[in-house]
This record gives sequence, structure tokens and C-alpha cells, in this order.
Amino acid sequence: MLPKAYVFKRNRSPFYQVKFRLRPGQPYVYLSTGETNRIAAANKAKALIEDYLGRPHGASKGAKLTIGEFCRLPDPTNPADEGGEYLQYVTANRAGNTRLRYVDILRTQIIPTFGQLAFEEVTPLLVEQWKQKRLKEVQKATVVKELNTCSNIFKIARKIYQYTRGNPVSDIEKPTVPKKKKSIPSPTEMQRFLRAAARLYPKYFPLLLVLYQCGLRIDELRHLEPGDVDLEHNILHIRVKKGWSPKDAEDRDVPITEPLRTVLLEHLTSIDSAGRWVFPRFDRRTIHCKRCGQPEKHVGNLRKTIISIGKAAKVPQHVTHHILRHCYSTHSRKLGALDFEVMEILGQRSTKVHRDYTHAEWSGMVEASKRLGKSVGKDLLKLWSAQRFAAHDTEEN
Repeated sequence: MLPKAYVFKRNRSPFYQVKFRLRPGQPYVYLSTGETNRIAAANKAKALIEDYLGRPHGASKGAKLTIGEFCRLPDPTNPADEGGEYLQYVTANRAGNTRLRYVDILRTQIIPTFGQLAFEEVTPLLVEQWKQKRLKEVQKATVVKELNTCSNIFKIARKIYQYTRGNPVSDIEKPTVPKKKKSIPSPTEMQRFLRAAARLYPKYFPLLLVLYQCGLRIDELRHLEPGDVDLEHNILHIRVKKGWSPKDAEDRDVPITEPLRTVLLEHLTSIDSAGRWVFPRFDRRTIHCKRCGQPEKHVGNLRKTIISIGKAAKVPQHVTHHILRHCYSTHSRKLGALDFEVMEILGQRSTKVHRDYTHAEWSGMVEASKRLGKSVGKDLLKLWSAQRFAAHDTEEN
């Protein structure tokens, strides 16, 4: 259904124009008909509006295409099936973890909720009702991710495939998620943590030291191969491999220094030389890896092990494998490393993201406040005290 439109003529233009709104409450869209005759302009207005909405004359380009077809997931029994057009676009332009998140949201929310509808049938009211329902079921941060994915679907359908000209998600107010700065262990607490790991879980110590001293993501650690560890040149290579890539889909090198070099040298001599991974599962179970798309034997996420070590080391903060990456960034900056050096090792390109990885310690904030207090000077305190007592004496007299 086309929106209600008006044909009118401006004083300074010889041509009639047409104005319409995509939805109530939105600003008017103005288009020139190029006609000086009102009847001819009215006849041309319908075609202009259809062109603006991305429709061939008389029908939308994507009128018969449902969102479920556009976002169709590939058939697992057919290796040649790449899925719908949106999934093909995501596969070509997004990193592995992002693709997995999009696929999970498509499978659990978008396709079951909007899969039977065409693009023009999805209204802001439907999206708002879905949002309100999800807010009762999950956290606000999860709803924001789902809304962003839904918005991205309409964005790609509009800009790339021209199936629609509207985006109903753009009219929806997203939930406000308070940003909480993570609290990370101090360098002293990290020393206690690593000592507890070496004492209680010696087989996990090498990989925990790699996570902390190299700032790797857990997925990068899992997919390290013996050929990626170059002890001759003291370089750890993070490489794009067949079926897997780092989050930024780019290669990078990380320096190997002591004590990590000695630990890796001993660790490599203890693992199976015929194995594929530097850090295989110690229980030798085979787990299906979503990133590799096949059963693998690399190490898991170490959640329970890291929590146990944190409790044994009496580290007050909640420690995870990703917190060790934050610790690398913060502690390296405190020890004098420059921002661009840390960003290069972590594989970061955005200074905004890097700021989220760098945390201020309470002791450092206290020292900064003390330095500011010293800059104010004790003379000002003496002056204020003298004036205060003088004013008090005057009031008594």
C-alpha cells in the first residue's frame, strides 16, 4: 500500500512536486515530478513514490520475498548450500565470532518471529511488541544485540539488494544498558594467580601464561598450531587458517619473551608431536567446534579451572580468560608501554575499544588525587583557616 501523497506547486518552480510520509510522524519526503500540468504530475506521482520505495512500477522488488527466505540458514546436509542472500553477505563481510552471533539470533529470534513476513509487512509496532516481549525474558544488552541484528537485515536489504526503502527498527527506542567498567586484578594479584596456577594446575599454567603475557583471545589460543610458535625468532604467529580466522580476520605477530619462552619450549616437548594443536584437551575428548565446523580436540574455555585458581589465590575480582586480556592491556600501559604498541599486540584498530581494555586502579586514582591536592598547596588551607577563625571572632564580639 502506497502512502498518502499530495501534489502541489511551489511559487518559484514551474514544476509540480509530490510530498508524502513513509509513516505517521516522520518528516515529509519531497519529489519533483518534472511536469507543469497538474493531471500529468498526478499520474506520474505514483511511479515516483514506487521508485522511491524501491519498487518496480506496480509491485515491490521484494514483495514476494519473505524475511525468512532472505535470511535463510544453510542446509547442513548440503555442503554447497550457502544460505540466503543476507547470510551470504554476512559470511563474506563479517568475522567468525560475529557470524556465529548473527546466525544464533537469526535462528532463535528473527526467523521464528518475522520469517513469514515480507519486508513491507514489518511495522515499528510489530518490532516494539517483540522488543517488549524479549525484555521480559532476557537482559537489556541481549535485546540491544537482537535489535541491532534486525536493523542490519533491513539495512542490507535496502542498500545492497534494494528490497525495501524503510527500516522499522530505526523508529524503535533501544533499551539503555548501563556500562560497567570491569574490575581487574592488580599486577600483585596476577602474580598470586599465576603462582596458584603453577602450584595447583601445572598442566594449565602454560596456556594461562600465554593468555596473560600475550593478551590472546581464548579462540586464538585454541587454534594455535605448533608451526605458529617460532622460538627461533621469538614470535607467536596469529594466522588466518582454513575454516578459522581471528576476530579481525587479519594476521598478526606477538613477541615471545621470558618466562613464556622457557615455558613454551618445555610444553612443546611434552605434547603429541602428531597433534594439530599446541593446547589440546587434556581429557582427549572430541568436541564439535562451531568455528572450525567439525569435531576438534583443542582446549575449552577453562571457566571452572580459572575460577578455582582465582579462589585459591584469593583474588577478589571475578577472573575469566578474557579478563586476562584486559590485564595485559592495563598492566602493560602501567609499565610504560605505548598505546599503539599494546593495540598492535592485541590486534585492535579502534582507540575506543582500546580504552575499554585499559582500566584505572584505585591506588593510581588515589595518588592522582594526592598530586592534585599538593598542587593546591597548604598555604591556601592556612589562609582559609585564618579567615574562618577571624570571622568567628568577629561574630562573638
